[in-house]
Amino acid sequence: TIPTDEWLAESQSGIIGGYGARFTIIEATPPRQVVVAYTEPNTPASNPDTLLKRGTEILEIDGVDIVNGNDVDAINDGLFPEDGDTHTFLVKDVDSTQTRTVTLTAGQFVSSPVQNLTLLETDNVTVGYMAFNDHIRPAEAQLVSAIAQLAEANVSDLVLDLRYNGGGLLAIASQLGYMIAGNQSAGQTF
Repeated sequence: TIPTDEWLAESQSGIIGGYGARFTIIEATPPRQVVVAYTEPNTPASNPDTLLKRGTEILEIDGVDIVNGNDVDAINDGLFPEDGDTHTFLVKDVDSTQTRTVTLTAGQFVSSPVQNLTLLETDNVTVGYMAFNDHIRPAEAQLVSAIAQLAEANVSDLVLDLRYNGGGLLAIASQLGYMIAGNQSAGQTF
């Protein structure tokens, strides 16, 4: 949860705090497992020098063992930082046996709710894929652009990835539903 004033500011502007990485806590108690779900473009987490990829495991923060450690305050401080906080992470990338150290400084960044727009060619149809991570005001223009690109590519099937979408503005959900289903959907149950 976040305070209402923070939610209102984020939902209208798309400005988010942190490193630009969304962490998923798969197991909250020892042995813990925390991985990167996705990163926002143009943030410390997506910088080539400190790149955190989807599935990267977070093993330590500032020398504190996340997997089996008991310093929950230090873990929370690292995963949910204040602006300007700098923390050092020991991470293990997907399909790697090696660990590496990454230092990230938290700040304010512009969220990109529509990500990974991709076309998948099959024998019979073109399938579109896009991740949609947040029903916030800035998503509107991004959705319009993404749907226009899919329509231009004659996409007949769509994979709409909502795994990390916590919801938000109902008007954005309605607009997206209309963009996908078209005129015949007007007045119908969503």
